[in-house]
Amino acid sequence: MKGFFSMENRLLVHWLVLVLGFPVMTWGQRAFMYPKWQEIGIGAYATNYSGDLAPDHISMAGTRWGASIFSRYHFSPTIQLRGSFAFLRLAGDDRNYPPNAERSFRFQTNLAELSAQMEITLVNIVYDAPRQNITYYIAPYVFAGVGGARFSPRLTYYGPENKRPLYEREPIPEGGRASHTAVVFPFGGGVRFMASNDVSISAEVCARPAPTDLIDGVSLNGNPKRKDWYYTAGLTCSYFLNGPWYPKNR
Repeated sequence: MKGFFSMENRLLVHWLVLVLGFPVMTWGQRAFMYPKWQEIGIGAYATNYSGDLAPDHISMAGTRWGASIFSRYHFSPTIQLRGSFAFLRLAGDDRNYPPNAERSFRFQTNLAELSAQMEITLVNIVYDAPRQNITYYIAPYVFAGVGGARFSPRLTYYGPENKRPLYEREPIPEGGRASHTAVVFPFGGGVRFMASNDVSISAEVCARPAPTDLIDGVSLNGNPKRKDWYYTAGLTCSYFLNGPWYPKNR
């Protein structure tokens, strides 16, 4: 033990603390000094789904719409926390996937989602337009989080009645007509553009795996091992409550 506390080892420990601790302290000071901006906003999206009625790829024919309200809190120049509530419409139809077209299932559902996501700003890009007295601020970002979804699928069979027993081995929609809940794990990315000192506009895409096979109302009548996913792509617009937002602080 005496050898460990030799003068050389103590100097080495002090040097490591200085070298490793300085960046952490610097980041902590920046995060502490950085204004804690807060935004509120709305979003509009195109939605889609993959599952038993779209097993290999999403179908553009199944695209529907959705909307959200959200709040974003800035912990630092690179880390933000977003809480959101989204209302989404999802749909799928066997006729859009030729290998399953003869099965003749169709579903739609309204889905309500409450979630929280951590956002990481990858870089802040500053662009001064030539011969214009305008500076553009653009920030690509990624995010991931967790949430809960509530949905009630409406599934119908529209094929010949004499073939119904072949495909409807379990009563549809599976799980009954009651509402269901599921944990979801949203993740994705986007690009944020500062439209003014108070307003930001973002374009983003998001995928949500769900550990359930009942969003489309089909499980044992399809592939019970394949869980459902749903997706959004769209635009958001937010307002800084304690703005204006000053780019120089970034």
